[in-house]
Amino acid sequence: MIQRRPRSGFTLIEMLVVVIIIVMLSTMAVASLGLFFRGQGVRKGAILVAQGMAWAKQEAARSHQTHFVVFSKKGAEGWLEIHKDNVDAPDGLYQGDGDPKSDDHDPAIKNGLVDLPKGVTFDRSPESVGVSPSGYLSFSGSFGEVQASTFDAAMNGSDPKPIGDIILRVMHKPFVMCMDLDRASGKVRRSFFINEEP
Repeated sequence: MIQRRPRSGFTLIEMLVVVIIIVMLSTMAVASLGLFFRGQGVRKGAILVAQGMAWAKQEAARSHQTHFVVFSKKGAEGWLEIHKDNVDAPDGLYQGDGDPKSDDHDPAIKNGLVDLPKGVTFDRSPESVGVSPSGYLSFSGSFGEVQASTFDAAMNGSDPKPIGDIILRVMHKPFVMCMDLDRASGKVRRSFFINEEP
């Protein structure tokens, strides 16, 4: 009687099944990561804006002088810069052109230039926001501040549309970050991400 040795290894069918399972899991992981990373640039931009506002508030309180957060965009590139109020000029009014490459009457603070992520720019923002030593915000010119109740109603609806005091957008992509500023506290009250893909 011939005895068979116990079989070791995998058959071709078993190997194919394992490979198919690995391919399916990899495809699902890549799709999930794609959804996770969509819009991360605009989300990071919103974090940088909030940090810039907090930095200006801290510097204003420390020096007992108004500081300005200046919002600028040039094409697809956006940045913000923090300036200190020059006491020789009318207090509380930003005296500059918003260009970080030129000298303004209200000087920029050291390391006060913050670039937004590549391709992220301001779709809506005031030219500048003054931050008083107490933290109170004053918007430049005739900027129309969006009320908190209007912001909440728009964001909680079934089809939110971009609205806010500051709106960041990724150029040529459907990703938008809407930010609501609290004038009294000098902070970003809330922000909301919108994917405008149909």
